[in-house]
Amino acid sequence: MIYSLIIKRNEMPKVLINEYWDHGKKKPIRSYVVVGGLIPPFTMSIGSDKYIMPGWYKLDNNTETLPNIEDIKFIPYKPKEDNIPNIESDSIYKVRSSKGDKVYEVKMNNSGSLECECVGFGFRRRCRHITEVQSTLQS
Repeated sequence: MIYSLIIKRNEMPKVLINEYWDHGKKKPIRSYVVVGGLIPPFTMSIGSDKYIMPGWYKLDNNTETLPNIEDIKFIPYKPKEDNIPNIESDSIYKVRSSKGDKVYEVKMNNSGSLECECVGFGFRRRCRHITEVQSTLQS
């Protein structure tokens, strides 16, 4: 099967900050978490600006040093499970035409997608016979 990885805008990496004051300290104590993304976090300096990547979180200019990489927690992106029915490659499903005079065969090809022998599938690469097989397998 062929899968493509598409990351939507709301699934882009985000940097979350936890900040608290400890008694007697002049600055707050911060901890960082990078949520999402495919690569582990790292820090970067461009000129006088400091960033936590991925996510392009800009640190304060008052921060003298970059945070330690071991102190940045990383929660990687996990793609959602596809809602693909469990179809065996040698299975052939017979679906009656809408008029009821023909029977079409729906089977899985080498790439893992379903194909039908009807004329509509030949033109559009989809047909109601495939959607009917998918709906019966998912229920």
